[in-house]
Amino acid sequence: MKKHNFLLLLQFLLVSFFNQTTIAQSIIIKGKIPIYISPDEPAPVRRAAEDLQRDLNTVLGQPSAFITKLPQKGPVIVIATGDHYKENKLLLKDWEAHQIYADKEHIILNGADMRGTIYAIYSFSELILGVKPLWFWASQPPVHKNQITMAANYKKVFNSPDIKYRAWLPNDTDFLTPWQKLSDSNYQALFEAMLRLKLNTLEGIITGKESFTPPYSPGKDAATGQQRGLITTGHHLNIFGSTYAFWEDYWKEVRHLPAPELTIANRQALKEFWGYHIDLAKRNNLEVVWLVGFRGNHDIPFWEFFPDAPKDDKSRAKIIEEMVQMQIELLKEKTGDPHPPMRLTLYNEMSNLTAAGLFHIPDEPSLIINFVAARRDHFPALDIRNYTFSGKPVGYYLNFQFTSTGSHLAQAEGPRKMEQNYRIVDSLSGHKLLFSVVNAGNIREHLVELSANADMMWNFKPFNSTSFLSTFSNNYYGSQYGAEISQLYQDFFNSYWQQKKGDLPGFERQYLFQDLRYARAIEMLLNDLEKDKYSTNPLDNHPLDDPSKGSVGYFRVIPADNDAENQLEAMAKGTASSIAKLEKITTKSDQIYNKLENGKVFFDDNLRGQAYLMLHLNRSLNYLVQAYQSKEDKEKKRDFVKQTLNEIHLAQERLNTSNHAPFTDWYTNDAKFGMNLLEKRLSNLYNELLK
Repeated sequence: MKKHNFLLLLQFLLVSFFNQTTIAQSIIIKGKIPIYISPDEPAPVRRAAEDLQRDLNTVLGQPSAFITKLPQKGPVIVIATGDHYKENKLLLKDWEAHQIYADKEHIILNGADMRGTIYAIYSFSELILGVKPLWFWASQPPVHKNQITMAANYKKVFNSPDIKYRAWLPNDTDFLTPWQKLSDSNYQALFEAMLRLKLNTLEGIITGKESFTPPYSPGKDAATGQQRGLITTGHHLNIFGSTYAFWEDYWKEVRHLPAPELTIANRQALKEFWGYHIDLAKRNNLEVVWLVGFRGNHDIPFWEFFPDAPKDDKSRAKIIEEMVQMQIELLKEKTGDPHPPMRLTLYNEMSNLTAAGLFHIPDEPSLIINFVAARRDHFPALDIRNYTFSGKPVGYYLNFQFTSTGSHLAQAEGPRKMEQNYRIVDSLSGHKLLFSVVNAGNIREHLVELSANADMMWNFKPFNSTSFLSTFSNNYYGSQYGAEISQLYQDFFNSYWQQKKGDLPGFERQYLFQDLRYARAIEMLLNDLEKDKYSTNPLDNHPLDDPSKGSVGYFRVIPADNDAENQLEAMAKGTASSIAKLEKITTKSDQIYNKLENGKVFFDDNLRGQAYLMLHLNRSLNYLVQAYQSKEDKEKKRDFVKQTLNEIHLAQERLNTSNHAPFTDWYTNDAKFGMNLLEKRLSNLYNELLK
């Protein structure tokens, strides 16, 4: 008995000693842990530190204070770039490289440069505090913890990204823009998400109304990006970040002169206008990748905007070459840099002119040749595939959404197709890919694709889209259902109707019938039904299908590729196939949703809800095709129109379900899809058929 008690006591002492030793070898992070920031840190690092301060308060339930002197003892978070932390023995030197490591009771968040330190801050929030990069957008606030144990020998190093410039373009933001205006937290959410995902460049314009009156500051987006540590670059029509929308403002407010006419002949005025934007960026210390090129106002070729434009493609290409050369010379003169970082985006008509051998790209070693995925459907275009690469830096612009025919309400391209695009471009360029930008639309609908792109651009070589989906699903939905949800995402992306067979060998899902194509196809059918017209190919002659404007393949419904005689049969077969797939996906989604604990709201918004939306859109088009085909049977036609109307109404209700805080009224600002207008037209048609 005494021996037994002695053994119990010995066991207790050993366990106690082991626990104490383990604690001694760990750092215990509790509420109110102080944050030391080197006094030499720039404002963007301090802004990221404020997010860390909020994260610590949210997770640990008590506020952490910023301190200016390192304490003698006790855990402390140290934020320091380069060698700002004097005890740093693990110096990093490469672009945006960063690390998190423990030095006794000091938790060091260190970067080789400013953005590296910013990424170290957000990486600590993710890896140690459990704050997910998309926590705000995914409606997943951090989980409260009483304390966090961190190994005393903890060390995590992130080497430089594989792709230097990694950009988002929020574009055609009918949902995002009104929502951002509701609060500063809404507005800041985009910038925070970019940095948490380790993006570094925002594409858009650098000016606003405020840029043409004292103190001549950048526009809000560029200024906020700068405050956050982001690089800015122009969209493909925004030369040096300018926009002709402010042409009058410049001449009136800055030059105090009447605005001259915008013509090609008036090159001195154009040069002065562009030069002002270079000066503005320099004066405000913006970090810029300079956009050169020549297009019209809005998203159109220059010859549709400038009244003195030539009529033939050869002359048009020559004008662009001359304008680009003038811009490059102006930029070198203004910056004093013989090799400033520049981009030339070969968008739409530029792609066609380059592919035809009419436009010649300037021979500049620092000019990024920014190719663009083919329009309406997203794959490497002919100009990329036929281009003779010579070692110059290359960029790639990929749409996750496309205003007229693409994904607007539901993601469609998916991580796999994104990966295919970039692998091809990188391979063709001889692995000279330096710049990536994705057209992100309103952001919220494309969160999986955006996360995949950010991951791939940092870790290009090892990235695998299937592995990414698995990791993403486990992270946001938990490991219990992560594998099933990962497969469900893949099934959803594969449910889209491929209305035209691919013509690029080995390129999967080259052509897709995305959600906006459903809206426009329904409109085309309604146009005929309202006039009591009939055609076996009712999608022909869409007003935006204009090759002279670089706009081709609006619907791309090829009957033969669908084993059909005409477009009506092809639509009936294609939608029926997607309906069968989506019914299985929504059934499986319901089963998971009812059991899911982690990420339930995000799952409903981002996968289950989008699957239901696409199911209703497929059914609506399928029913309307049957209504169209019932031209001699008014009663049958009326019944199919009624079913179409019901499905459109269900689609609208599905969107309304996702109008929850903090995204209340998100879809009420729909200006691209036109759900309400479709519902109204269908209702009117149904009432007419009742007569």
